[in-house]
Amino acid sequence: MKKISLLIAAWIFAAPAWTATPEDLDQLLTKIEQDISEMRLSTPANNNALDKIESFREAAPFDFRVVPLAYQWGEAYVGLARQALAKGKYEQAQEYLDKVWPVAALTPGLEDAQRAIDEARAAGSAPVAAVEEEAVSRAELERQRKLAEAAAREKERLKVEAEKQKQAEAARRAEEARKAAAEKALREQQERERRAALAAAKKQEAASQKSPVDIDDIALDILEPAAPAKPAPVVRVQKPAPVVKPKREVAATPLAKTTQLWAGAREESAPIARYDVPAPALSSKDRGIADQMGDICQKMVDEDASVVIHTDSKSDYRWLAVRLTLCGRRIDRGYRLRHSHEPLAAGETPNVTLHPPRTSSLVEEVSG
Repeated sequence: MKKISLLIAAWIFAAPAWTATPEDLDQLLTKIEQDISEMRLSTPANNNALDKIESFREAAPFDFRVVPLAYQWGEAYVGLARQALAKGKYEQAQEYLDKVWPVAALTPGLEDAQRAIDEARAAGSAPVAAVEEEAVSRAELERQRKLAEAAAREKERLKVEAEKQKQAEAARRAEEARKAAAEKALREQQERERRAALAAAKKQEAASQKSPVDIDDIALDILEPAAPAKPAPVVRVQKPAPVVKPKREVAATPLAKTTQLWAGAREESAPIARYDVPAPALSSKDRGIADQMGDICQKMVDEDASVVIHTDSKSDYRWLAVRLTLCGRRIDRGYRLRHSHEPLAAGETPNVTLHPPRTSSLVEEVSG
């Protein structure tokens, strides 16, 4: 009895000896049914139902579709045992049942057939083997049933756990894809802004080389294109008669006048702060130059300061004015930079000084 119990428990919890696909298992079940119908129960060798049942149990210990076929296989042997018993072949009948006990002890009719053989052998004074070691008690059968139920529950638990892990992995991948898409969109937006700022700066620099521009408005024109001017009303006047004017000196052109005004324009107020310009960043036109000059951007916005840029060349001055304008606009989109240029004094390095706010252009102050 103990030997049979160990065999059944080992079948329930044994690890698969080979890996079989669902298709392989389905084909194996079909072959088992065919062997049973053709009474290839345990012979011939390597081509019988018993070998295939054991192979199925080794490959899929928690797949209980083979259990009904095992009982059919046992019932076939019980039928052979009854036929042998009817002919008085007690030993042959017992051999048939001995094949069934370790494989399918719960086969319907097995216990009744065993009892009939035992009674027939006892009535005929034939030697009777001790049945106590081979018969499975009801308590043992109940224990085996509980083991099978526990195995089924464990299989279901593992299935649920695997499904949870699958869902968690899918959620994790979806979150990673969402973050990647958001980061990509942010990078594309930053690149568009960078290109727009660069194009505006180049456009403004080209325009400043063609005609005089109010230096205080250069950054504002870069970021906020001026509204189109309204067309002047058409006034029809009678053409006056030509008048011969006396010759005199030609007055200075507007460009010459503006240049002269700027030559005399100076910021006279005392600086409230001074910032050195990193020479390597200026020479390489590093767009992050404002971030290398401490809190200059925040200070400009907080003080609404008028900025004086001290550089050797006008091109360096114009480029740095654009960078400071963009830096201030990142803090306050309505910020308007007032700035002017002064050449470097002998021995000085490029720097930027902040002065109290003013409400008019330096050119207006000089001309006034």
